[in-house]
Amino acid sequence: MSCDHRGEAGRLSKLLESEGLGKLRVESYGSYHIVVVELCEDFYLFVSISCSNGDYLYEFALGDENFVFGLNEVECLDRAVATVKKVATWTVPR
Repeated sequence: MSCDHRGEAGRLSKLLESEGLGKLRVESYGSYHIVVVELCEDFYLFVSISCSNGDYLYEFALGDENFVFGLNEVECLDRAVATVKKVATWTVPR
């Protein structure tokens, strides 16, 4: 089985967009795509989608563009965790 990480990033971004979670963009980095969701001002959820042995591999990062956040962004963590949990339910093998 092969996988299309570009298509999967598009599917995932549409699902996230339908939830009204924030500004979204998809970035391509060769062998993977990243869905970037701005959950709060300068606080992002990054969902990396790649392929491994024909299966999708999802990895997450939180914070600003350098993957860090400060005390002002702690209030955004609950929203970030809820979003990661949603992504997890949507990415169960179909």
